[in-house]
Amino acid sequence: MKLIPEVKEKIVGKKVSINGCKITLPQGCDKRVEALANKLPSGNTKVIVNIGNEKGEGYKISFDDTIVIDALSASGAFYALQTLRQIIKNGYYDVTEISDAPDFEVRGFYYDITRGRIPTLESLKKLVDTLAYHKINMLQLYVEHVFPFKEYDGIYQRTGYITAEETKELDAYCKENFIELVPSLSCFGHLYELLQTEKYKHLCELVDHEQKTVYWQQRMAHHTIDPSNPESFELIKSLIDQYMPLFTSDKFNICCDETFDLGKGRNQGKDVGELYVGFVKKILDYVRSKGKTPMMWGDIINAHSELIDELGETIFLSWGYDANVKPDTINKLSKAGKVQYVCPGCNNWTSLIEMIQVSVPNITKMTQYGYEAGAKGVLNTCWGDYGHISPIYACMYSIIYGAARSWNASCEYEGFDEAMDLLYYGYKGASKIVKALALSYRTCYWYELVCDYSNRMFGVDLMKAWRQVQPEELNESFNEVEELIPYLMSANWENKDAQEAFLVIAKGTECMMAMLMSMKTGEKLGMNETDVEEWLKEFTNIYLKESKMGELKDFIKAMYELATKYLK
Repeated sequence: MKLIPEVKEKIVGKKVSINGCKITLPQGCDKRVEALANKLPSGNTKVIVNIGNEKGEGYKISFDDTIVIDALSASGAFYALQTLRQIIKNGYYDVTEISDAPDFEVRGFYYDITRGRIPTLESLKKLVDTLAYHKINMLQLYVEHVFPFKEYDGIYQRTGYITAEETKELDAYCKENFIELVPSLSCFGHLYELLQTEKYKHLCELVDHEQKTVYWQQRMAHHTIDPSNPESFELIKSLIDQYMPLFTSDKFNICCDETFDLGKGRNQGKDVGELYVGFVKKILDYVRSKGKTPMMWGDIINAHSELIDELGETIFLSWGYDANVKPDTINKLSKAGKVQYVCPGCNNWTSLIEMIQVSVPNITKMTQYGYEAGAKGVLNTCWGDYGHISPIYACMYSIIYGAARSWNASCEYEGFDEAMDLLYYGYKGASKIVKALALSYRTCYWYELVCDYSNRMFGVDLMKAWRQVQPEELNESFNEVEELIPYLMSANWENKDAQEAFLVIAKGTECMMAMLMSMKTGEKLGMNETDVEEWLKEFTNIYLKESKMGELKDFIKAMYELATKYLK
């Protein structure tokens, strides 16, 4: 059987066909379990569900003439039924008993909705369905300026936003699926949009900062608020007060990561560690005063680990995104006795598609490190640097792999591709195509095009710290994508939206490679400006199927200008 996540223990038996079931639930059953039971296809196989009142999400399934589920709790029964849904999708079972329980109490997904792509409520609910199917129990949406905060008036209307009503409806939908929607809000760094306004620029750590590179680059780098100004804390309190009431979660993520400019402007000469901890303590205390457990990213405090005890009881988020990531940060927090979630990544940022060749080893190692260090949870991240051009379908391999590892961190998952083909893509061999496309895209850096765009607009060279792709690599990868496109066009995937997304990604990869090749050699790889124009129409179509307009117009503008320069 192909299951994601793989179950912990099973006793092998004879192969028995199953295409549906008739479920008997206990009286007074949790309505969420009942709703899921009603989603399973009906059939003659009898299923009896027993639900205890214990803590934990474990369950046991016994297979005989009647299938019996014994779950510790309502959530355990919910996950047992998700396993049964996947078994029915297989069309058979070959076990007499399954015993299952998660390795991590918290199994989360973190989705950037700030840096360009703002998903519709419908697509977020669809995402929740997928997450629940694979036993994820936490969702966070990364927010800076994409909510109608009064302080961001005039900004969120330009960039697009998620409404309070949509947020509350999503919170309720998550609860229906045993998922906790945790608010996540930038409260120290990553306040670029706010600090560029006339009203609040006096609160920026940098004095009289002016944009010198393209918008995407600036937003990633210069965004730290002045912690020494009393107005700064009052502003952050206001943002929290507007956002927190929309959520039923007992947690609040204050972020406070990547405060790059701290001590380089208005606070030059001061102790950066003391500045950071002093301001963060105020935010943490305020969140606690509201009855919430705070959480925050651990990158800055790890550089000042001697001060970490001053932050009190806080959930720390330990991130690391490389294929060869080391456990240093995780072990440091573990030895300090701190509660932490480990945070790997989908490696989709600055890209049309997730870099599976990086994300899989990264997620594998981070979950392994976390399990060994006693981390409480996993929060797999999907960031959107430089316009968030990757569709959600092009991140799902890594998202679902993260779900698998969050539940069963020790499993080898040798049959993961086949399970993805059955349970998500709905086409045998789809994972092979997706991984080949991801590997081909390795030479097609959207960031390199962003850099060229910035160089021509502002005369600023951003390429010094980034590897530049060589022409021979581009030519080889272009031919690889050319060979993949017929497979994507002729196949019959059950998940039509995913198939369409990958076809558009393949065409977009060709367009970007042609621009890069022309930039480097003058050769156009057989593509021209019209090809880019036609591709942008297709890309816009799939973009707006899952997202609001957001900053799509900025990406389109950049692509048109690049195409005009290099492919005309």
